[in-house]
Amino acid sequence: MGAAPTLTAREIQVLEGMSHGRSNAEIGRELFLSEDTVKTHARRSSRSSAPRTGRTPWHSFRWGLVR
Repeated sequence: MGAAPTLTAREIQVLEGMSHGRSNAEIGRELFLSEDTVKTHARRSSRSSAPRTGRTPWHSFRWGLVR
């Protein structure tokens, strides 16, 4: 399966919000971020994991990065 990608604390927080079915707007309100910033963190977390592993951030569950 490969090693877990290195994500920032904020990227992990955004992924956790997404894993609970929250919208970008809801995540932004919770974290005091704009919706665009939430989208940026989600996009960066995708780029952190996909190029090296061929996997998406949703595999973060398997790596134990999100709860």
